[in-house]
Amino acid sequence: MHTLKISQSVQDLRYSVIREMGGMAAHMDDVITLGIGEPDFDTPGTIIEKAFEDARNGHTHYTQSQGDPELLERLAQVATAGTGIRVTPSSVLVTHGGMGALTAALRTLLEQGDHVLLVEPHFPDYMAHIAFAGGIAVKVQSRFENGFIPLPEDLEKAITTKTRVLILNSPNNPTGAVIPGHILDAIADIAIRHNLFVISDEVYDTIVYDRPFESIYTRPEMADRTLVIKSFSKSHAMTGWRIGYCFGPQAMMDQMLKVVNYSTACASSIGQRAALAALDIDPSILEQMKNRFAARVDLVCARLNAMDNIQVTKPGGSFYVFADISRITRQSRQFAIQLLNSKRVVVVPGYAFGESGEGCIRIACTRNRHLLDTAMDRIQSFLDDFQKR
Repeated sequence: MHTLKISQSVQDLRYSVIREMGGMAAHMDDVITLGIGEPDFDTPGTIIEKAFEDARNGHTHYTQSQGDPELLERLAQVATAGTGIRVTPSSVLVTHGGMGALTAALRTLLEQGDHVLLVEPHFPDYMAHIAFAGGIAVKVQSRFENGFIPLPEDLEKAITTKTRVLILNSPNNPTGAVIPGHILDAIADIAIRHNLFVISDEVYDTIVYDRPFESIYTRPEMADRTLVIKSFSKSHAMTGWRIGYCFGPQAMMDQMLKVVNYSTACASSIGQRAALAALDIDPSILEQMKNRFAARVDLVCARLNAMDNIQVTKPGGSFYVFADISRITRQSRQFAIQLLNSKRVVVVPGYAFGESGEGCIRIACTRNRHLLDTAMDRIQSFLDDFQKR
């Protein structure tokens, strides 16, 4: 009988806690899901209509592995306008979602055993992609009292002779923290002095509330050592189309293209045509989405701050609220499961985002205000019951 041997890197991974919470709720009635980061808005109709028209006109075949030439040209223009640095189509790569860019980048950059600095709390998928590329994640904690903004001195202390890459995620998932310019300046200085390559995950860059978004890519000397990852998923409510893209140093992109070529061949041709249509959408539609997210975040923060023993720092961006429940319990998994079972509300336990996320829960403000209000009522009722025990 054959003995099946599973890769240790896969065995060591746990299944996505975010997906697990959704699975628990799948067969329950009257559930309000505030778990997965899925905008409840449908893709704007003009994008769908144009993509379908292009599909009927024959855009249903493989594209070049790098991407549809017309889309690459437009994305280069967008990147140039957004950064003030000339980005050429040859230094842009269209990928199967933002995660396609991340995995291709890590496989391109890492040798077995290389260290990757990762600010915690962090998007859980980073751990898997680092492991698949043979790297080792070195976690650097950010703190509630600092608004979950990473401190440059903490990052520098974590650097070893094996450190090769730093992953920055701003606006951050799960905390919503947006790294301010002066911190980016300091981190850029560290990256240059220690010869680090930076992967800047900016998929929430259009959902920023209190200050203009800034990228480490624009800092002096950083364009040559930074890969910027963006996506249409959150900004244009296009999660199912699976289109992301990235841009960075030409030498890096030439090598990343090999990984994309052999792993996915190319991104969806129809999805790429949808992305092209998305670039022509009326900007006011995107602004309306952002404003609705902002109102939802304000509502949830106000409701949670009024609850005993819950602390919330208003996020600077994204549509997430990362609430500290440690005065009630540090067992975030137990808290989330009991909340689901008793009150039919899905949240994500903070431990899913790293050890420093324990004692917190992530709430995705991706439902309308009425449902969010109802969910907050249920959480308040749950807290009343929980704290009587």
